[in-house]
Amino acid sequence: MAICVKEKELAAVGISVATGCKPCTDYHVKAVRQAGAAEDEIGQAMADALAVRQAATVIMARHGRAHLGKVEPETQSKPTEQTNRIRVLVSIGAAFGVNCVVSLEKHLAQAEAVGVSQDEIATIVKLAVFIKKRAASHVERLVNVAEQAAA
Repeated sequence: MAICVKEKELAAVGISVATGCKPCTDYHVKAVRQAGAAEDEIGQAMADALAVRQAATVIMARHGRAHLGKVEPETQSKPTEQTNRIRVLVSIGAAFGVNCVVSLEKHLAQAEAVGVSQDEIATIVKLAVFIKKRAASHVERLVNVAEQAAA
């Protein structure tokens, strides 16, 4: 099964939100609406992406503190929510977007169970790479403006 435009744009919204790119989020929210997504679907994509981003923050905080000798007990993870194809695509993209290996492994493991193929995973990863580069370019542009103003 190939990823349809709506699925791809829902993943793009999630990746954009997870990576913190406002211009990308603006663009992809408009595009996903044009692709026929309902507001609750868009909201779910955003919620799933933010959950991945928050999980990445907790994982890295624990990892960083361990280097300071502050070992924190593992928190009990919630039981896996019922998931579907779109939620897995969004979560894979968001996990890649925020560089969270733990979350990426979790969602890649769910992919086969909900019928996501390796080609579809590759499509979402390429999309995440593109969005991450766009997000970085927006920030770089701001830094260049600040450097020029200081010169």
